[in-house]
Amino acid sequence: MAHLLTRILWALVVGMLLSERLMGWADDLDHATLEGFVLDPTDAAIPGARITLIERQTGMQRTGESDGRGWYRITALAPGAYRLRAEAPGFSPLEYPELPLRAGHTQRLDVRLRPGSLIEVVTVTDVETIAPTRTVVGLSLRSEEIEALPLNGRNPLDLVFLFASVQAEPFETRDLGDPATRDVVPAPPQEAGIFSLSGGRAYSNNITIDGFDNNDDRAARERAIPSLESIAEVQIITNQYSAEYGRASGGRINVFTRRGGNQFRGAIFGDFQDESLNANSFFRNARGQKRAPFQRREYGGRLGGPIRRDRLFFFGVVERQEEPDTDAIIALLPVDPRANPAYPLQETPTGRPFVRDGVPVALFEEEVSAPGQRTYVSDRLDAAFGTAHQLVFRFDATRTNRLRARDQGATLREGLVNRRRDSLAHAVQDTWVLGPRLLNQFRFQYSALTPTATPSQARPGVIVGSSRGTTLPVASGFIAGAAGFPETRVERRFQWADVLTGQWGRHTLKLGADVMHLRSATRQLHLFFGFYNFPSFGDFIASTPSRYRQRIGEPEQPIRNTILGGFLQEEWRARPNLTLTFGLRYDRETLLDRDKNNLGPRLALAWAPGPRAKTVIRSGVGIFYNRVLLRTIEDFAVQSRLFELDLGSGPGATGRIEELNRIGGFPNIFPNDPTHPLVRDLIRPIRNTRSLSPDLRIPYSLQSSLGIERQFGRTLALEISYVFNRTLRLWRDRNVNAPIPPPGGFVAFLLDPPENFPGVVRAPDGKTAFDNSARQIADVGVRFVRFDLSATRSRDIGSGANRIRIYGLNALGGGATTTDPVLAALNAVRWLRPNPDLGEVEQLQSDGQATYHGLNVLASARLARRLWVRASYTLSKLIDLVDVNTSSPQDEFNFALERGLGRTDERHRFVLSGTLAMPKVLGGWEL
Repeated sequence: MAHLLTRILWALVVGMLLSERLMGWADDLDHATLEGFVLDPTDAAIPGARITLIERQTGMQRTGESDGRGWYRITALAPGAYRLRAEAPGFSPLEYPELPLRAGHTQRLDVRLRPGSLIEVVTVTDVETIAPTRTVVGLSLRSEEIEALPLNGRNPLDLVFLFASVQAEPFETRDLGDPATRDVVPAPPQEAGIFSLSGGRAYSNNITIDGFDNNDDRAARERAIPSLESIAEVQIITNQYSAEYGRASGGRINVFTRRGGNQFRGAIFGDFQDESLNANSFFRNARGQKRAPFQRREYGGRLGGPIRRDRLFFFGVVERQEEPDTDAIIALLPVDPRANPAYPLQETPTGRPFVRDGVPVALFEEEVSAPGQRTYVSDRLDAAFGTAHQLVFRFDATRTNRLRARDQGATLREGLVNRRRDSLAHAVQDTWVLGPRLLNQFRFQYSALTPTATPSQARPGVIVGSSRGTTLPVASGFIAGAAGFPETRVERRFQWADVLTGQWGRHTLKLGADVMHLRSATRQLHLFFGFYNFPSFGDFIASTPSRYRQRIGEPEQPIRNTILGGFLQEEWRARPNLTLTFGLRYDRETLLDRDKNNLGPRLALAWAPGPRAKTVIRSGVGIFYNRVLLRTIEDFAVQSRLFELDLGSGPGATGRIEELNRIGGFPNIFPNDPTHPLVRDLIRPIRNTRSLSPDLRIPYSLQSSLGIERQFGRTLALEISYVFNRTLRLWRDRNVNAPIPPPGGFVAFLLDPPENFPGVVRAPDGKTAFDNSARQIADVGVRFVRFDLSATRSRDIGSGANRIRIYGLNALGGGATTTDPVLAALNAVRWLRPNPDLGEVEQLQSDGQATYHGLNVLASARLARRLWVRASYTLSKLIDLVDVNTSSPQDEFNFALERGLGRTDERHRFVLSGTLAMPKVLGGWEL
């Protein structure tokens, strides 16, 4: 079906291109456009009229000229307030002193000149509330609206949730708990993304600043968060049909920054929060504890002004955020910190002692300082070289430090990870009017990103659990050492983009290319320090782990990726009230060299029936390709050059736990040398257990929409739209070495193993059982193993050489490996795997799908001079086969069972926002 639609769209585009002598481009989301007719008092066209636009803030000018039909059009205008002057020989000049223009908006303004020589001044009182030529689905927020809305944490990306068709990312945990217990809640996968737009994957959005890339392709999030003080406007585009924009099968968030002007203007701000208005957590209330201490301090300012009047301007922002925060550690520890002298602990528990697994233990609770700081600096220079040439230089830098634990509150102080994230970007944009009908825009950006996660202590990681659960899961044991996910990353990105725009009659033409080259080097140090698992406190005291893992080899993994994009687009004004847009885009990434046919045709229309254009009908359809997620590629492909050492009794272990005797046992680690005699026979390449499918492709979506917008009066606008989003080739993780279901199923196989099957023998009682003579099923000195349907973890029958271990399939797994029924069952089905010598073998495949249907209703109005309101409602349904790009199916042999409501499905969502300005007599406050 998708291939058929692709052919149909391609045929439509080619047919239109062949039918027109000239082709064109428009729907510029980064800039504003002004168009209209120049007419005399009899509505006759005035050709050759000169239209001059002067930006009120900077004095920068752009000019245009009406054609034989009296039609003029000025594109690629920076959003802001302008002064317009219209002149023609024999007619009085006409001036509009105040004309506001918004990014992504085409403003229609018909100019009527009168014979004579006197200058006539006209005040614009009826600026369009709706955009008759807009084809995208979304909204924009200007700086006045942004400043009026309270944002906890001052993150401008939170503004997207003002649109009802925006959903939070899968497994999101924002605003859960308080600073002292938030680490109890498992964090969402790093590649889950940050929000979903109209059913798109939460990791499939394109975030830009002034049109420049602002994405972290590894973590599926933004590279940098700009300060609210630097923002002039935020666009939230849920469905975009302009071929100029790519690298997103979801939506696009574009942030426009402020500029300096001919007057010096600035502001300073300061925010303060503490725990007094926070709710206490369930666990702290249960223990009779007060709220955890918390503070957040934010302060900074902005300043802009002229360096040379009407020619050169500057704008700068500095912002600082400080959180002298706390983390709560709640763990179960041995009463004696030196109970195992080989691995002494620094903490002494203060709770009431009791015996667990034969060891005196007690509860340990501590509030540790976990400070966080963030500093943001941004500078911008705008230069004008006459009316035809403008340059913009922009720089931003962010430095973030935060001390945080892993995903469990049982992580001791030494296991805390210091997370630092530094980013910077240098960007230049050149806008050059080459003639009355030709304009060129060139962009270049260099950006760098260096996130690091450094462990507080570099000794081997240890996790100590319990063979029995407790009331509070965070207090069933402890985690110590380098048990987190330490890593360092250095990313360098170069971006070149050029767009050529031409206008011929009713056609606006665009041709452009966007090239990015990315260099990334990541050092993932997880497991390089060694990691020991102890199922019980008794095992920890005795230094007898159940499992030991370590990675061997060079941890630095370099990646080179060149991202190519090119597009063709024509905007055809078929009639004054009918706009058709045809486009074709091509995307390719060298990291997936086999995926070369990513053609995305796009078609959209906007029709404003009636003479006053108070109603607009919009529709569009297109194919949109996403981008490669570097973290997933690194995990499945780049890391394949590493080796793994996994000692234990689980499926796929590279050796038995007794091999630790080679290095003197716990807490020592093996040499980081794959050729060393101590390790070379105990390791295997990670590529044996993780790989990329040879058919892996970039995900793409087929999007379509149909909507109607109506303006009532001067300030009320109502828009209703239907959105369809079908996403294909979604990535997911599959175990290609899963045991093949035997006749009758796994349960029947385990309860009554067939004779003459590998690993099945006759027990002394004459019935079949699994052979455990080499401890291949369970690490116990029992030769025979069976299973039943009881809820008992394990029990023995018989004695001596005739003893049989029986595991209950309805018992809980985990805990001690000798009594774990799940581990025993996985070992028992080993010979049902395609490769019995390996356990799980993960392969990244691109066969996931998702389907979204959404009905959006958006209303905005200025109900009075002091009251502005926006209401948004979405009725939607999302069905998919995969949650995130590393999700695994529950049944490897029946993917249809994965079909269900998506994690980001929200059937109903309503958002209400607005501002109310109080009278001056009440202080002039704004709510």
